[in-house]
Amino acid sequence: MSANKAVVYKGPYQMAVEDIGYPKMQVKGKDVDHGVILQILATNICGSDLHMYRGRTDMQPNTPLGHEITGMVIEKGTDVQFLEVGDIVSVPFNVACGRCRNCKAQETSTC
Repeated sequence: MSANKAVVYKGPYQMAVEDIGYPKMQVKGKDVDHGVILQILATNICGSDLHMYRGRTDMQPNTPLGHEITGMVIEKGTDVQFLEVGDIVSVPFNVACGRCRNCKAQETSTC
């Protein structure tokens, strides 16, 4: 991929579209085997993002927004069981692993 752009919060009523670089399946230098990287097909900022946009909730400047997306899996970790490269997925506000105790009890909001 040549570019990876995102809507970035700059301050109340200030947003910008910026290149944020290609993601890595790592957190603090450690591989994340249970993750995927998506090519975004459609996205939008959510109603919850509007609190920051309107200055009602504080947020660190330069934070990317837009967490409700539809995307295609282009890379997956070795621990991913139910997705394949090329699958198209929807990522809702409430993301859950599907395997922990809370998910198995259908309490995905506490994953």
